[in-house]
Amino acid sequence: MLSVLIVSVSSATIYAQSQSDIPAWVKGVANFWVEGNISDNEFGESISFLIEQKIIQVEMPNTDDEFQDTSRIRDLVVENKKLEAENRKLKNEISILKNENRELNSLVDNLLDVPSDYPSQEYLDNGCPVGYPYIWSDGKCHTTSEPNCLANKPYFWSDGFCYSSPEYLDNGCRSTYPYLWSDGMCYTIPESNYNPPTNYNPPTDTSPSCDTAYPDVCIPPYPPDLDCDEIIYSNFRVTGVDYHGFDTDYDGIGCEVGSPSAPSTPSCDPSYPDVCIAPYPPDLNCGDIGYSNFRVIGSDPHGFDRDNDGIGCES
Repeated sequence: MLSVLIVSVSSATIYAQSQSDIPAWVKGVANFWVEGNISDNEFGESISFLIEQKIIQVEMPNTDDEFQDTSRIRDLVVENKKLEAENRKLKNEISILKNENRELNSLVDNLLDVPSDYPSQEYLDNGCPVGYPYIWSDGKCHTTSEPNCLANKPYFWSDGFCYSSPEYLDNGCRSTYPYLWSDGMCYTIPESNYNPPTNYNPPTDTSPSCDTAYPDVCIPPYPPDLDCDEIIYSNFRVTGVDYHGFDTDYDGIGCEVGSPSAPSTPSCDPSYPDVCIAPYPPDLNCGDIGYSNFRVIGSDPHGFDRDNDGIGCES
């Protein structure tokens, strides 16, 4: 009985009257209990008497407050469960967003012409990856800042100069040759405006083939016999039978001029893709070559396409 009484009292607030209100016999009983002369039950009865007589006032806890605390704890547990479920949902959404972000980064790399072997990384506020931080007026990302071109010529070209228009158009052609034809080449005029001559024939090679004795240049075979001053080449290799006799000292170099250690081997001018015509200089006329009715693209340094219709040396 004493143990139960002590536990219940310990959870309550006790207000005691002054010592003069406590009967002397109770004090004596308490002293006997301390000395072990009475049992716990007997001492407990004395405490109960004091409480019944309101000599010791016990204020019991408010059960409504305890109920509210218990209800609040239960609500917190439920809320925590909801938060845990929401957290799991957010983790799943974050995983999905990461996958979508990787796909979006790959798409941005393609749009910005970022090399495919460039490591995936974060993007800057301007849309460029960290490794290509500068966005130019061409809409592409670069590793260096765009040169400071004037307002009337804002576009920087690969030749190191500024121009008033972009170097390359959306169709892939340069601004100087803006029209893309069905053959995949770029021209200065629209394909719809091109009217080939009524007597047009495919490019005709009226010249003899190149002599294999001179592998780095194109020299017609013998006959007729040609001399060095009749061709535009010098210091070229001579192999096989030298029918024209260009290699007079038999050292393997034909038409030597100056040091034979630096042979001149002109290539074919890319402005005439269907035939092989030496580049400028020297300036050549239609009568100097064996070709006619051939395509002309690019700068046409020899001026074979006088009417700018894309056909050179028309006959």
